[in-house]
Amino acid sequence: MGLFGSFFEKIPFLSNLGGKKKSTKSNVELQYDKAINQMENGNAEEAIDILEKIVDIAIVESNYKNFGVDSLKILGELHETGKYSNSKITIDKAKACQYYEKYVKLNKEGEMIYKLAMMLLDIQNFSKAITYFEKATDCGIKAAYMNLGSIYENGLQRIDQYGNKSDYVVPVDYDKAMMWYKKLADTGDSKAKSAYDRVEYASKHTDSIEFEEKDKLYTAISEDRRAKGKEPRYKAIDPSRLQYQYTYVHNQVDGYIHKLPKDWVKTINEDTDEEYYAPSITYKDFAMYVSYDSIPRDSKKTLENYLRYCNDAFEEELQLKAYITEYADGICTTFYHKEMEKGVVTFAFYKGKRLACMKFVCASMEIIEQYEEIIFETANSFAFVDPTLVSDQSANRKDNQYYSEAVYCYYLEDYEGAMAAAKQALKLGSIKASYLLIELYFDDDSPYKDIEKTISYAKQLFDATKDPDLAFLLGNIYDQQLKDYMKALNWYEHAHRLGHKRVAFYLGRFYYYGVLRTKRDGEKALEYFKEAQANGILEAEAYIKDIEELKGEDLQTCVDKWERAVEAGSGAAALKVALYKQSQVFFMANSYEIEKAFNEALGLGSYQAAYELGKIYQQQEAAEDFRGEIKSIKYFEKAYDNKYEDFDKDNLFKVVEYKASKVEDVGDKIDLYLQSACMGYVPAVEKVLELATTADRKIETLYMELQSIAETGDDSAIIAMNKLEKKFNSLVIKQPTDAQKIIENKFFRLCVPKECTAVINDDGGTIKFADSVVEFAVAEMPVKADEEADYLKIYKLILSEYLPDESAEIVIANSRMIGSGIRDNKNNIHSYSILLISSKNQYLFKLSSRDRREMMMFKDKVLDIAKSLVETGEIYVATDGERKNIGLSWLLKSNESGFLSIGKMD
Repeated sequence: MGLFGSFFEKIPFLSNLGGKKKSTKSNVELQYDKAINQMENGNAEEAIDILEKIVDIAIVESNYKNFGVDSLKILGELHETGKYSNSKITIDKAKACQYYEKYVKLNKEGEMIYKLAMMLLDIQNFSKAITYFEKATDCGIKAAYMNLGSIYENGLQRIDQYGNKSDYVVPVDYDKAMMWYKKLADTGDSKAKSAYDRVEYASKHTDSIEFEEKDKLYTAISEDRRAKGKEPRYKAIDPSRLQYQYTYVHNQVDGYIHKLPKDWVKTINEDTDEEYYAPSITYKDFAMYVSYDSIPRDSKKTLENYLRYCNDAFEEELQLKAYITEYADGICTTFYHKEMEKGVVTFAFYKGKRLACMKFVCASMEIIEQYEEIIFETANSFAFVDPTLVSDQSANRKDNQYYSEAVYCYYLEDYEGAMAAAKQALKLGSIKASYLLIELYFDDDSPYKDIEKTISYAKQLFDATKDPDLAFLLGNIYDQQLKDYMKALNWYEHAHRLGHKRVAFYLGRFYYYGVLRTKRDGEKALEYFKEAQANGILEAEAYIKDIEELKGEDLQTCVDKWERAVEAGSGAAALKVALYKQSQVFFMANSYEIEKAFNEALGLGSYQAAYELGKIYQQQEAAEDFRGEIKSIKYFEKAYDNKYEDFDKDNLFKVVEYKASKVEDVGDKIDLYLQSACMGYVPAVEKVLELATTADRKIETLYMELQSIAETGDDSAIIAMNKLEKKFNSLVIKQPTDAQKIIENKFFRLCVPKECTAVINDDGGTIKFADSVVEFAVAEMPVKADEEADYLKIYKLILSEYLPDESAEIVIANSRMIGSGIRDNKNNIHSYSILLISSKNQYLFKLSSRDRREMMMFKDKVLDIAKSLVETGEIYVATDGERKNIGLSWLLKSNESGFLSIGKMD
């Protein structure tokens, strides 16, 4: 099968993740968010520490497995590439491998196992690399088979920093190489079959062209071309200046020869499934690809299009020029491949109906010159020769000619040409053409789409090959398109018996949704989903969780119980079933059935159902071609009128605006908008400000609500607060009560209890309560935060630092006076410290006491004092080093990326 492996991967997963309500964040999730924020702000060291702690928790507590897996992936990427988000560290691939090893222990994901194997190979940990390649083959990763074959075909040697190679650590072993190539070849992979034939031949023969004979071969070709008047036009390399030793690659099956630097190996690009030559299996900076094709007489390929096709460069602007060597005619070009982001030097040669392409892919345009000798010495040596080995893989065979032509046309979306060539290839006996025909009949974009023909060809091919992917495809067609679940089950079970990795997920869904006559079977579903999870199918995890949440109750019994409750008139049960149908949990429902279920719940008195229906109709009304009745607002209004409380911000505003449009009294309008404004919805606050003339009790209550919301991390509440403050400055400048007095200096004023003793100067001062003392100080602001976006950034950094900390709390005096309060205990001294940051200065308060109860008793008073702080507008500038480095200067640290990072004071 080989080439069309990606075709079967087009079959999508079906997930039940949509529609589930997000739960309150756990401390682990808050810590994870904090780590991501630290990464964004360039503080890698602290982020690493947090993520490693999350991993430790995830290893012990399975509830946090997903956070552990994500943390390990981030840690691995950071150490592998040296960067993640805005953070940078020194690359440490050995450390990255340690993280990835932990990742695959928690989550046996085939692609990650393969990636780990490649990295271990790169750091020359050969024994572990081989172990993980073998594990990757268990997960069905085809490239892993090819890598294992290549390892034993070429052997492995350690390479030092100067490029010197050791003796073989893993010796050449043709038997093992053939074993791994054959395992993949038996699945129908053409590249593996070619590799197997190559190694089998090498194991029985010496080099087909001896070095003393190669001169005769090249001389004969050169003389023949001169006799025909061929004038070379190419870049010659002076033989006396060659730095590398070369050997020869002679493809006896297709018939071509070219030089190759000695000791280079053939490996595979795991992203494109193409084979290439490189100094070692894991070398990435330079790669040499060689393609060969033989075209039928009626081919649509030209030499230029073949070059573009081999380089995936139909969209690139290429400066092509003739390139005629002593041994072949062709064209060449050098260009920067935008999609790959690499430099490419490429040559295309032809002789009659035979084509070949050599492409040299460099990590950048700048390093092309470094490899100039290899590029031109190998390209200049390319020559077409007579094939000397018969193989059904030969591109010169007519069936393979037409198959290759069909693939080329399909790539160009020339479906007519692809169909004609594929049928001709099939007539000539090409099994591969059968796969292409199936794809042409299955592809939604193909004008030949025909499900019955897809089924017919797939069945015939399955009978001949027993390919599990074909059984899976047939099962999927009967399942997803024809809804014939018994036939789907039969084909899925065929695929399962043949070892298909994805099909367990689909079998699990059958028993989860009860599409068979046996209805739902939670036990069987769970068994299949756990198998799918073990095969690396992450989508299975949500289904497993759903079943496990039943706490051992029989799934079908639960569903029957819910449905009986609905029949008995339970609105709560009806809503539960409707929500399950909406999120595809235990019920497989279409849009009509979901809408019907919510209407039934509404009829039984569930007003959340009205809200859900409003969202359904809102989504329908958002379509560009929608022409029907606008129903969403009526259902939102019904939910609102019946006291439904869990509106989202946008829709609550829509419904209050709709209701406000129907009333005349300004006070009533304000009351309506206040309900939306109290959620921190800025447009609603703006409406309140348009209508309100004074900061009455309602406005003050709104302001306090916004403060509370802002303390949970909602920046829209900060924006809304600022808008209120600009119109009603009395919200910020609080007047003292009868029990308070004012203390002030040139930078700020505070409201403090009358009974306290206060000493104040321009730098700060002290406030004494009984045996407790509050020290307070003003300090320099080390960064500019004049713009709202800059200040919001500081706000978010404070949240990320202190919100997850159980001993800390967010303190918001006003929209431009934000900080945190934190409790501490050192040397039997209990303290409560507050840091407030404005756009101009920073302010610190610290309450200390030997008696914890007394400290807690005065804590709220200190908080009230801090929140009463009003600036004069003066900007504080520290005059000495000690005063300059207190407070925020300890908390805000600039780093190389220019981002701010917040950390606690020592």
